[in-house]
Amino acid sequence: VTCSLFAGENTDQIAAFLAANQAFEIVPTASAWAAASAGALGKSVPPSADGRSDTLVLTPLQHGTDGFFVAVMQRRS
Repeated sequence: VTCSLFAGENTDQIAAFLAANQAFEIVPTASAWAAASAGALGKSVPPSADGRSDTLVLTPLQHGTDGFFVAVMQRRS
């Protein structure tokens, strides 16, 4: 999670990490959201401001929050 909306600090960093660490994969935001403490986050993941479904971008205009980027990764099984 970062409090930045810049791709260079978010999606570009995730892409570089995954390219260098192929033992990891991204967990789609909706999957991670559903797995998080039952009901604590609400029923459905909000739409990402950048239209992606693998990561989540929250913005003041679209979500009423500060700017945030969320990505969840896990080691491949």
